[in-house]
Amino acid sequence: MDTMRISAGAEKIPVKCNSLSSLVTRRWRTKTFPARIRNWRLLSVKSISSNTKTLVTDSEQASSIKHHSEFRPLFSPEKFELPKAFFATAQSVRDALIVNWNSTYECYNRVNPKQAYYLSMEFLQGRALLNAVGNLGLTGAYGDALKSLGFELESVAGQEPDPALGNGGLGRLASCFLDSMATLNYPAWGYGLRYKYGLFKQIITKDGQEEAAEDWLELSNPWEIVRNDVSYPVKFYGKVVFGSDGRKRWIGGEDVVAVAYDVPIPGYKTKTTINLRLWSTKAPSGDFDLSLYNSGKHTEAAEALFNAEKICYVLYPGDESDEGKALRLKQQYTLCSASLQDIVARFETRSGGSVNWEEFPEKVAVQMNDTHPTLCIPELMRILMDLKGLSWEDAWKITQRTVAYTNHTVLPEALEKWSLELMEKLLPRHVEIIEKIDEELVGTIVSEYGTADPDLLKEKLNAMRILENVELPSAFADVIVKPESKPVIAEKTIDLSEDAKEDAQTDVIVKPESKPVIAEKTIDLSEDAKEDAQTDVKKEVEEEETAGVIAEVIPEPPKMVRMANLAVVGGHAVNGVAEIHSEIVKTDVFNDFVKLWPDKFQNKTNGVTPRRWIRFCNPYLSDIITNWIGTEDWVLNTEKLAELRKFADDEDLQSEWRAAKKKNKLKVVSLIKERTGYTVSPDAMFDIQIKRIHEYKRQLLNILGIVYRYKKMKEMSASEREKAFVPRVCIFGGKAFATYVQAKRIVKFITDVGSTINHDPEIGDLLKVIFVPDYNVSVAELLIPASELSQHISTAGMEASGTSNMKFSMNGCILIGTLDGANVEIREEVGEENFFLFGAKADEIADLRKERAEGKFVPDPSFEEVKQFVRSGVFGSNKYDELIGSLEGNEGFGRADYFLVGKDFPSYVECQEKVDKAYRDQKRWTRMSILNTAGSSKFSSDRTIHEYAEDIWNIKQVELP
Repeated sequence: MDTMRISAGAEKIPVKCNSLSSLVTRRWRTKTFPARIRNWRLLSVKSISSNTKTLVTDSEQASSIKHHSEFRPLFSPEKFELPKAFFATAQSVRDALIVNWNSTYECYNRVNPKQAYYLSMEFLQGRALLNAVGNLGLTGAYGDALKSLGFELESVAGQEPDPALGNGGLGRLASCFLDSMATLNYPAWGYGLRYKYGLFKQIITKDGQEEAAEDWLELSNPWEIVRNDVSYPVKFYGKVVFGSDGRKRWIGGEDVVAVAYDVPIPGYKTKTTINLRLWSTKAPSGDFDLSLYNSGKHTEAAEALFNAEKICYVLYPGDESDEGKALRLKQQYTLCSASLQDIVARFETRSGGSVNWEEFPEKVAVQMNDTHPTLCIPELMRILMDLKGLSWEDAWKITQRTVAYTNHTVLPEALEKWSLELMEKLLPRHVEIIEKIDEELVGTIVSEYGTADPDLLKEKLNAMRILENVELPSAFADVIVKPESKPVIAEKTIDLSEDAKEDAQTDVIVKPESKPVIAEKTIDLSEDAKEDAQTDVKKEVEEEETAGVIAEVIPEPPKMVRMANLAVVGGHAVNGVAEIHSEIVKTDVFNDFVKLWPDKFQNKTNGVTPRRWIRFCNPYLSDIITNWIGTEDWVLNTEKLAELRKFADDEDLQSEWRAAKKKNKLKVVSLIKERTGYTVSPDAMFDIQIKRIHEYKRQLLNILGIVYRYKKMKEMSASEREKAFVPRVCIFGGKAFATYVQAKRIVKFITDVGSTINHDPEIGDLLKVIFVPDYNVSVAELLIPASELSQHISTAGMEASGTSNMKFSMNGCILIGTLDGANVEIREEVGEENFFLFGAKADEIADLRKERAEGKFVPDPSFEEVKQFVRSGVFGSNKYDELIGSLEGNEGFGRADYFLVGKDFPSYVECQEKVDKAYRDQKRWTRMSILNTAGSSKFSSDRTIHEYAEDIWNIKQVELP
């Protein structure tokens, strides 16, 4: 029997539960294997924790690796080279993880604690080998074992491809959270999709970014465990009917099967190993049409198979087409449906013979990571009502108590909306449920605001309803009196003679006066009245045509389902991810909902795992921290990092600190040479901006600042520029979404600037511009420890939080940034004097945009100067008209500098001069670096997960001894 402790505050309650370990061990003893293999097998099934004094000897680790290379071969037996060594090592480590995974969930199934389930479209895991052996406390053992076989652990780990399951901060946050959940012994799982080709592999050419399919699964994934016995049907299209029992039934349509692939997630210095369950889709074999195939129609015969499998081909498939939109919606529903069916099945299993559905929220917490999993709400309602027989009222109470929503953006385009027409076709039952939820919400709004002020009520309904541009439910059709109105028409000037055109240019076409048009619903006219109205409109059109104007009927706005509003209404908690972001969520994005349900909204500032993001990726700095603090406890209790403050001015620590940074920079020098062919100096400042390419993140501001720096250098003599400027290597990394044209223009501009500057012999090592292609977690694990300055320069109020800023600060990098996202809190923690601040504040942005629209903005001469320099042709024949044009004008789509690059440019340039001045004083700079690490303790994901567990999920720690 193993003892498991359930923590309730400071108290830990011991609970006895059977372990699968002893069962598996006995089972292996009954098998017939050669002695060498049998002995290894007995060792492999011990519960493994770094607290155990002696696990296995180095020779036994080596035997384990050799066993997997021989008996689970993925390569030819003649050679034992790096790729084969990686797979054999990973499979050996996975055995240890499976044993702990089994022990963890045997106990969970017996004790039946409340469990959290984290649903996310992305999990940006990064390589797993070094993280797994580090968390298990086996880094030294596997390093020695591989050395005895002729390999270095780091070289073997470098063979692992990054899992292509995410894109940016959303997915990396989810992965940090899983690490903290396991480390802190919280009962939790992650749910996602198993993308075969990921987002894309980024290739940089002379034309900019090109995209190719990811190949991370070509040689298989040694960490995943396919669960062929865990699969669920997922339906699309079809129709809704009533069954003989009076319940609704969703029948017909297209059916696919979601199959589970499990990835074990180990905690640090604990046996707790939780699970990331990824869904892959397929069609039943019966859907392959053999008769069509044999008749020569091979593509048609396999159409159902392809339609099912393609759901999990690509992360965020292009949605410009109707087919692309449908595929994205299928992805989101597959994640929600398969996961909830699995969660419900586990609840029923753990409940034994008597299932009490009222207890479901006491055993299950579902966290929706952004709006992508919002279909969890109608799907859980469907399962509870249609499959389990609950009433609407009971199902709604259970759903609201179970589900919670994390908002990650204030950008309107990121607050998802789906076409109601598409959803009606694809998910007809869910639309019925959403319509009912919307109807109840309308009732709540009407009850709250009354009907005395129709304009106010209309405003609130337009802002808060889940269904946009949809008529009010019939029960509320008369709450707003809708005056009779004529059909809305827009005027369009017809093709006139040249003389008439000149006359028309001096005229202003004014719409005829009309009564207000109510978008929700026009009045119901009798047939005679309709005919009369049509006649009147026809006469008006004829009259306007004679005046040189053609009447054109404006199409009705599309009917949409607002997923963020559904998430707010259907969940019991809504949280932002940084203090400033959560305030914007409450005062702007969801202000009307806050007035209805103020207790629903809260903040949970993001965090990152200190295991991956400093302990394992920066061993040089980690050793220094441990030596000076006197303990390695800081890896679990980051508050201990604050003890570094008292040594910040110590010359010995500063010397060691700089030496560690230099070692990390040398690794990046090699990376840059390998990936780009450029040679850079490790003695230059490493200035890094690595994140998804987006206009609001303002990589354009960064590169324009570099261009301005380059221009000033060219105007000086060699001695003047060396005196004026600190040598810099400016490093960019990040992917532009394949259909985001402006972002791809930014990538092209950066690479063009780099090509010019890097080949300028007058500048030499004084300035280099590097774009590292195909940025991913493994690249970040090299760049972040080597960074000295990192740019987090988004337009204030537009970045929800950011997490790369936390990783950089934790690794002793100094930030330059705006008061946006988590920058605000980082600056408070590390000290204002250790953060380079510039730019407009969030509460100034609206007025600055208004000033621009009114034509009152006067750009700084330096900004005009740099634009003119770009257009001079110094970076090639491309004049970058679309890119620079977006920074000009006062209105229009893609114009008027919406992200305020021009406004913040002079402040940014001035701040960069302060950076140069500070860097020249290496003692001051190193002190700032140490204080950044010392002040980063708040930004551990352990702290964040503790807050989620206590304030939202209401789950308790379950510790296995």
